Amino acid sequence: MIRTVGKDIIYSMRMTAKVRDALRRAASLEHRTIASLLDKIIADHLEKQGYLAGKTHGQERRKHPRVKTVLPSVTHSKAGAISLPSFSCVVLDLSLGGALIAYPLGSEIKDTSIGEMPNFSLRFELPGIKEEVCFRCESRRVFDIDNGLKIGAAFIDPDQPRILLPCSKLAFDSPLR
Repeated sequence: MIRTVGKDIIYSMRMTAKVRDALRRAASLEHRTIASLLDKIIADHLEKQGYLAGKTHGQERRKHPRVKTVLPSVTHSKAGAISLPSFSCVVLDLSLGGALIAYPLGSEIKDTSIGEMPNFSLRFELPGIKEEVCFRCESRRVFDIDNGLKIGAAFIDPDQPRILLPCSKLAFDSPLR
């Protein structure tokens, strides 16, 4: 499914090769396209100067709000009937629809692309709730960072009542920091 963000205007511009190369490097470091980076730079400038009314750029477009956190967790996957090793990781943000997971540098998980990453289980304990929760996940985004690997994961079955209730409490009652 392709998600659109309501951008229907195309604008071409000329620039020097030096600026284009700098944009490529910056976009790569921010895990964005050049077009997305330019849109952000222009919108941020226009908002700062007062030309763009209201805070329209950078608004949350996700179905469920994210909560920043640091939760020790473990991922586990299978290849058919064969269990693969479990890996320690940290949940960096969490929503009712998914999580951002980080594996530290030196972790034995291999840098991989989304197509090669199997679905996995993510287990962790929510603060204030004395039970471990487990989510079935699929990788949506995988990227290298200086100190490890990050995976943006979507919950495969986020409607399970046992799982949904603790996350609703986490997301809306007591944001973590």
